[in-house]
Amino acid sequence: MIRDKKLAVIGLGYVGLPLATEFGKVRSTLGFDISESRVEELRLGNDYTREVTSDELARAIYLNISSNCDDL
Repeated sequence: MIRDKKLAVIGLGYVGLPLATEFGKVRSTLGFDISESRVEELRLGNDYTREVTSDELARAIYLNISSNCDDL
């Protein structure tokens, strides 16, 4: 079943973050960005670009965010 496979979104900017957030609401998703500070900010539930709200991030229960290439 396709839902069992992990999806990765590379780049958590104005396109990648909303996409990763929506996928992360329904299936296992890895949001990847090379910026460790960006990843930490998102892990804390904040998006300074205001592309997604804290509530949207919280609802993305299957979303994992990383800057570690090994996670890909």
